[in-house]
Amino acid sequence: MTAVQTYSYPIRPYHTGVNGRLFIYQLLNFLQDAAHKHADGYGFGQLQLENDNLFWVLSRLSIEIKALPKVGDEINLSTWVKSIRGAISEREFTIILGENTIINASSLWFCLSGESHKPTRLPSTYIDLMIINNVYSFQGGSVKVSESENIDQKSSGLETKAAYSDIDMVDHVNNATYIRWMMDELSQEFHLNKQLKQLDVNYLGECFLGDIVKVNHHSQSGPTLQHEVANEVSGKVICRANSLWQ
Repeated sequence: MTAVQTYSYPIRPYHTGVNGRLFIYQLLNFLQDAAHKHADGYGFGQLQLENDNLFWVLSRLSIEIKALPKVGDEINLSTWVKSIRGAISEREFTIILGENTIINASSLWFCLSGESHKPTRLPSTYIDLMIINNVYSFQGGSVKVSESENIDQKSSGLETKAAYSDIDMVDHVNNATYIRWMMDELSQEFHLNKQLKQLDVNYLGECFLGDIVKVNHHSQSGPTLQHEVANEVSGKVICRANSLWQ
């Protein structure tokens, strides 16, 4: 087996919005699916880690977008493990449409204990199964998103409750759902007049079935938006992102 594996995904009408282009949250679903297929196929995925009461969680994700595929396109998504250090693993992605690379993404994952939900060193039995390709898909890899002092979670925004369909196989809100909430908080007019070029996301906490969250953003003077998802009861920020639009 080689370090890099490639998976094909046809773009269906239900993957897209009114502009016929791939939803950003659906892009995250594709990335997550490829990561699971790759890890499970090599023997260090969620299916195997459950035997040791461990699980993977996404901590950081940075995406560089040159173009979004449209209905009828078929993309080739390649992924590989860049590094593993204790409880932390870096995973890279590239998406090719035809002969052109249209999307690059870099991610940081933590191995957590199923009992404590705290970072736990990945056992060597799994590390030995990893084939490392020490190459970033784009310069710098995933980045830390700084806290914004300009977002007021008490202001108007999107308030929603984590529902059954938001919960994944490890019993918390799926990483793509946070991005769907952030994109839904923006107007349709904004989406029709802007194109997302880069997205940096940090997952800071967990969200569970029935939790009420508040989603807000702040528009800077430039083309970057700052986003936060906070637990309505505790006020704790559980996801933070910056998005660059053109």
